[in-house]
Amino acid sequence: MPKQKRKETQEEQSARFKAEAQKLIDAGELSPTEAEKTLDRLTKSLTKPLG
Repeated sequence: MPKQKRKETQEEQSARFKAEAQKLIDAGELSPTEAEKTLDRLTKSLTKPLG
């Protein structure tokens, strides 16, 4: 029988995500500035009318 996954509260999941994101930032693998620019570019492209 497979192990049951441990249920996390929203706060625990958020804290775990933030810690992992900070590890990537510290390692130079994630740039918050670049991520913000990319998100802006994507959202702007979604608001443009098609053809």
